[in-house]
Amino acid sequence: MDEDELHSEILKIPVASDENFQHRDPATWPKITDKTRCFLIEHRSEQDRREFFPNTLCDFDNRMRHFSSKWYEKIHPNGKKSVRTWLQYSNKNDSLFCFCCLLFLTTKTNNFLEIPKGFCDWKKLNRRIPEHENNNEHQRCYSDRKTLEKNLKEGKTLNSDL
Repeated sequence: MDEDELHSEILKIPVASDENFQHRDPATWPKITDKTRCFLIEHRSEQDRREFFPNTLCDFDNRMRHFSSKWYEKIHPNGKKSVRTWLQYSNKNDSLFCFCCLLFLTTKTNNFLEIPKGFCDWKKLNRRIPEHENNNEHQRCYSDRKTLEKNLKEGKTLNSDL
């Protein structure tokens, strides 16, 4: 299969199907296949940067809490900021997912991966995001995502080599 045929196959993946697959919302994603993975990387949506997210009543302390767009940015010790491109918000579930781990991790052992739930314990977000992004498995998945992204842009996939 050449690159054009692969691209054609990827485009056949429905944006909305019987299962309500929406490429912008990880809570609706089907089981990840190679085609789905390529489609999601090629059609990556922008992070939801709205000013206000829904308030959620937390079971453990009976307080209203919500996600904030500030978590999309990491502030390093030297004061520089970087974007956490891996962080993906789900409108359907009002929860967070790790884009790269959803695509590349084979063992789902983390709350950022629990489809269809995701991570929504907003009180613990301050601790859990750094834990996740410093995890070896996450770093491997992030690297795999960047490699596939680059290869798709350059037309250097296994199918094009064959």
